[in-house]
Parts: sequence; C-alpha cells; structure tokens
Amino acid sequence: MSTLRTIEIDFDIHQMIELERKGFDEPEYLALRRLLNLPDSEAGGKSAPPADAPSGRPWSGKGVELPHGTELRMEYNGQVFRGYIENGVWVVEGHRAKSPSDAAGSAAMTKSGTRPSLNGWIYWEVKRPTDANWRTLKGLRPK
Repeated sequence: MSTLRTIEIDFDIHQMIELERKGFDEPEYLALRRLLNLPDSEAGGKSAPPADAPSGRPWSGKGVELPHGTELRMEYNGQVFRGYIENGVWVVEGHRAKSPSDAAGSAAMTKSGTRPSLNGWIYWEVKRPTDANWRTLKGLRPK
C-alpha cells in the first residue's frame, strides 16, 4: 500500500491541479494523477466511499454514531486530510483506524517528520450522509 507524501510545488502547478479538480471535496492528488495519466489508485487512499457502496455498519464512540459513508476531514499543520467511515472503521488517506485519535495520528505528520499524538475529537469534522454541512466531531458529543 502506498502512502501520500507532501511535496512543494510552484504556483503554476498548483493552478493546473486546482483547474483539474472535479470539486472542492476531491483531493488534489486525484487531479494530479489524471494530469499525469496515471490510473486511480486505491492504495493512495480514497476521499469518499464509492457512490454504489452498500450500507454498512456505523462507527460509534463516546455517545456519537457516524453512519457508514460519513465523510471526514481534518486540517493539521497546513494540510487537509480526508476520509470516510466504512463498516465501522475510519479510513483516512489509505489507513484504517478504530478511533478519531488513531485516524488523526496515523494521517498527520509534524514538521519534523514524526507522527503526532492528537486528540481526534478536536481536529475532525464530519459530514454524515444526511448532513448538508460539515460539523465538528466534538460538537456531536452529548453534554
């Protein structure tokens, strides 16, 4: 399984990638793969489950339930990480995790290149299949 890496690009390349993206929710690497005539790669991680994915198990923890197909996003250190819930598991940037913190720590990197220990409840935003807008994961926890 390959992992995503951070690279520096100039403004012209960034502009080409942005023009190629099919929407704001599509990760930049998929647009770049199309520009380079590379096949879609499941190993690089997916941003959302396939539209024809059957219903699956939800993820639940600390009084919050996220249905199968819930979209996930997190910003850390200037990078945006995306994923989804698949059969009760967090799938982020090609990695599978059992909790928000595990997903955050496995996706993100510090500026020095190490894996941080993050409280995923603070960093993640979610968009459940029935939601029109993104919501903070922390905001879904019962009081």
